[in-house]
Amino acid sequence: MRNIALMLVAAIALSAFVAAQPLSSPFASVVDVSAYGSWLFLALENGFVTSQDGSLKWNLSTLDYGFPVHIEAAPRHGLLVLTDRAWLGLLTFDGRSSWLKLAVDPNLIKPGTSGIVYANGTSLIYAGKSALLVSLPSLEIIWKRDILNKYTGYSLSPAGDAVVLVGFNTFCSICLMNEERLVIVRNLKSEKNLLEGVIPHLKTASVLWRRNWLVLVQWDAVKVYDLNTGVLNTTLKAYTLPQPHDKWLSYGFSPSGELFYYTCPDGERLGVYVLDVERGISRYTVLPIPARKKVLSQLADDWKLAVVSYDASAGAAYCALLDTLTGEVYTEMISPASPSIVLKLLGGTAAVIVDRTLTTIPNQRGPETNVAEPATYSVAVKVVDDGGVPLQGALVCANSTCATTALDGATTLKLTQGRYTLVATHPSAETYKGTLDVSGNVTVPLVLTRLFTLTVKGVLENGITPPSCIFILVRNSDQAWNTIAPNCTAAFLVPRGSYTVVIQFDDQRIEQNIELKVDMLLLVRLREETVKLTVEAVNKSGAPVANATITVFNDSGEVLASLDERGTITVKPGRYFIRVEAPGYLNWSTAVKVYGDARLQAVLEPSSKPREPQSLALQELVGAIVLSGAVGVLAGLLSMRFHALSRVRSFASAQLGRLKSTFGATPRTKEKGVKKKD
Repeated sequence: MRNIALMLVAAIALSAFVAAQPLSSPFASVVDVSAYGSWLFLALENGFVTSQDGSLKWNLSTLDYGFPVHIEAAPRHGLLVLTDRAWLGLLTFDGRSSWLKLAVDPNLIKPGTSGIVYANGTSLIYAGKSALLVSLPSLEIIWKRDILNKYTGYSLSPAGDAVVLVGFNTFCSICLMNEERLVIVRNLKSEKNLLEGVIPHLKTASVLWRRNWLVLVQWDAVKVYDLNTGVLNTTLKAYTLPQPHDKWLSYGFSPSGELFYYTCPDGERLGVYVLDVERGISRYTVLPIPARKKVLSQLADDWKLAVVSYDASAGAAYCALLDTLTGEVYTEMISPASPSIVLKLLGGTAAVIVDRTLTTIPNQRGPETNVAEPATYSVAVKVVDDGGVPLQGALVCANSTCATTALDGATTLKLTQGRYTLVATHPSAETYKGTLDVSGNVTVPLVLTRLFTLTVKGVLENGITPPSCIFILVRNSDQAWNTIAPNCTAAFLVPRGSYTVVIQFDDQRIEQNIELKVDMLLLVRLREETVKLTVEAVNKSGAPVANATITVFNDSGEVLASLDERGTITVKPGRYFIRVEAPGYLNWSTAVKVYGDARLQAVLEPSSKPREPQSLALQELVGAIVLSGAVGVLAGLLSMRFHALSRVRSFASAQLGRLKSTFGATPRTKEKGVKKKD
């Protein structure tokens, strides 16, 4: 039988940890760490629970509950413990303990994929694809939600009355590649979801609870929405970030959702970017530690950031505690080190567990900042387009120091003396890149070439849009853009000037000269040419069906032709409806879009009750047109073959059944935990 293992929680004042030397226990190695007020708690592998002076605080056996994996302080209630056998325990300071068995896969409970978040009497337990909310001190499950894949983001409101969950609810490889993540924002009092939906190109999400703003971090920008509206149709704020998302090594929010941050390589060192979501203030700092592939980090609401960069080749962990407002930083290298790392930011202390050994930062050496800060100068930048119009929202960066222009196109950078690479970007202008020498206060005017949207659309004379066209845009005979665009519509983002627009469709080539000064929509009329549509009726064996009648209707329901079992009709490109009838066979119908010569083969099914051909009533025709509009089949340059497996009305009933199945409600179940008292 497995030996009895007891959890040792050693409580030692944080103020005692001023040395950088690793802290260890003679009894067992450290599993996790948490803080309660000014006290630090260690979850250890052996089994006594003791206070600073060594007296017993708790004395209990964990044999029935498993070994501890996570520990989290729950002010006013005690200490929360999550074990490797999916038991959640609440240890109170009067020596009592309560335990709750969670309906969670124990294999998912391990550092990095699971954890505990606590706020004001509510505990969030996450492990892989599962998330549970537990009320304290009763240890009752108040909500649970499982998804298909895994959760990647989780937070509680400071009041403990709302939760934000972000994760992958799919195993679709393309969806994962596009980072299509599910976002759930739930109000625990009303027991309703304030928001639930899948958002593409999403890194993470949170809520700035003080303003009730939903903050989405997507590939292109940080976007802010009003959560009270329940829809994402109006952006309150948007921030373009200086480094691309695929360069981030770690990222996340502070507990209140007011600050977003990410880490990234800056040469060989590790860069840290922090954004104040409400005020739009940002800070970028380069830390004196190397940037490696594995980076763990946490940010507090007071702008303090703890970070660990693990160097596998050197077998070392580089740790830092940074005050991003002041630039004060403490660092420590832990060697030898393995990838098994736990990081927690506890007040003003960074607690790092490497190979079951605890190290705390800061250390006695003091912060690694210069006593005399170098002089900084104000660099005022004014960004306008080539027409002299100020560009609001342009991102101006001097190396890694960035700022966004205001309504008047102006912004200010604080820089020390030196040479900088100056880059200015704007969605509606070409990027500017140049060199800037700073030796004092200076004003820098920047002129960006304005870009305009030229949308070109080709339309046939009957108003129908071809399925695709080739577009060529030529400027000054030396610049050209070309594309093959669906729906014969293409958009170009180009500077103002004179252009020649070329559209190719089938054997047509149309050229048109334009002068682009503003955003423009250009409609180009394409000639209508007649095409041949051949329709034949065959049985399952491919033999022609005798006495078949083929009726061709136009888009308005007018009969254009009545053919025998095989016939050809000359028509203009467009949409048509085909009806085939034959004695002893089920009627057959479909809708086709014809752009070039096409051949359509109707395979008829035998009827159990042979009947004579019937004329198509107006109501039946209208129904056929509506249905064919929903499931119309494209007949283009290739010959295509269509099989009808049932009558039109039977097919419509099947479609209605599928719609009901697709949009039908899914029953919800409520899961309860098993609570056990010691």
